[in-house]
Amino acid sequence: MRQGTGADDREGLPRGGADAAGCPRGADRAPRLHGGPGDEVPWDLLRARHGGLVPVEVGPGERGWLLLGYKENLQVLRDRDLFSADPRPWSPEGTAPARSGALARDGEEHQRLRVPLVEALAQVGTPQLVPVVERAAVHLLGRVAAEGSADLIGQYAAPLPALVLNELFGLPDAYGRLLADLTTRLWSGEPDRAGPAARAVRAYFAGLVARKRADPGEDLASRLLAHPHGLTDEEAVASLSLLWETGHEPTTHLIGNALLRLLEDPRVWTAYLGGTLTPEDFVDYVMWTDPPIRMLAGRYATADAGFAGARLRRGDPMLFGFASAHTDPSVFHGGDDAMAMAGNRSHLLWGAGAHRCPATGFTRELVRTAIDMAVDRMRGMVLAVEPHELRRRGGPSVHGLVELPVWFTATGERAEPAEEEPEAPVRRWIRKKRRPASQGARYQAPLAREEDPAERAARVPAAGPRPRPRRPPQGAGARYQAPFAEEEARPDPLEALLAAWRPGG
Repeated sequence: MRQGTGADDREGLPRGGADAAGCPRGADRAPRLHGGPGDEVPWDLLRARHGGLVPVEVGPGERGWLLLGYKENLQVLRDRDLFSADPRPWSPEGTAPARSGALARDGEEHQRLRVPLVEALAQVGTPQLVPVVERAAVHLLGRVAAEGSADLIGQYAAPLPALVLNELFGLPDAYGRLLADLTTRLWSGEPDRAGPAARAVRAYFAGLVARKRADPGEDLASRLLAHPHGLTDEEAVASLSLLWETGHEPTTHLIGNALLRLLEDPRVWTAYLGGTLTPEDFVDYVMWTDPPIRMLAGRYATADAGFAGARLRRGDPMLFGFASAHTDPSVFHGGDDAMAMAGNRSHLLWGAGAHRCPATGFTRELVRTAIDMAVDRMRGMVLAVEPHELRRRGGPSVHGLVELPVWFTATGERAEPAEEEPEAPVRRWIRKKRRPASQGARYQAPLAREEDPAERAARVPAAGPRPRPRRPPQGAGARYQAPFAEEEARPDPLEALLAAWRPGG
């Protein structure tokens, strides 16, 4: 999304009025929503000036609407008649004009694609998930245990979801480290690294689906593929990719923002460690006050209509303003008091309605466990820099840190052994039925028992010309002598991807 302001706009708010359609005129086509990393958006001023929604540009010359009020965001999330999640009727290329967090289908097609993922995730309960998260956390924290310092984003919060999800897919850890490294490249902001990484992530999920089709197991990907709705390979790849793409960054920065809040606020730290602030309430408090996603595309107006005092046109993109909605005084009264927010789970980060996040319980459990493991294993953890020196991610959507450097009491030992070598390639063969083995002499039939001389003499034929033995026709028996030709092994896409992987490249 593009944001532009007039040169004399000190508050970052549009001036000069609006056109007949409700869009600001001239150079003030959109308010400044994010001028740079760390800049705070004046949500209160935007709501005071524009009300529940404000016109913005989602691309050059392409207008849309940013939802500012809580009730406006909630209504668009829930209303499936006036607002659609499917970009195909409204976009020339059939794609969303900005990053979207919704499965881009509606109605029966949406349900057919959504239900397999919902039911596969529902089978990953707490007893299964928590040990997986703990193993990944112990591995990552063990690598820095003897150092006494760490970056809790790059060395912990970012790779953790990759390792967890990879294990739930039933793949060896080497592929989890591959996925984590590829995601880091995607976030790098460097096109020469991000482009190849995006293609490699797609190849990871395509390879995952191919492997689980051929060799299913008791894992998340296999359950999705075995669902009665019968997703095609392409649909399964898209579904698993969407789970990853929409979940990884928010999960990473929810962990990072939560750890930062503990480090910055002694009152929250004391309440959390003392048990007066439960992990569930703490996670919701962070979702309200420091959400990892500020805004997100995801709906389109299906008809010309009046909405929140503005005139929508058919096909107008609607952007959710979660950060603004969470500071709306009509619903948010807690301020910085974590205890005042305890039990308030009405924030909008999980979505609402038919497109509500299918991984809500899964993500809650992962984040809670990740925070507990970091606090328990990094004794005396403190920020290694002043709070104002922390660098925030750029852009108006993701709200998180580039890095979170800390000091802690070093243990002097590492909790994990050296990293395992990448798994050896597994040759996969296509098995064919073999013909039964011949019972002929050339296959060394069992020796006959030794005969009595009298029996042998009785069987000797009368004197006379002995018949010549019949020779087999030329080439007879060759089919019993030639070895079976080995069929060429089918290449495994995941093995090829892992073999070509160069960490940190």
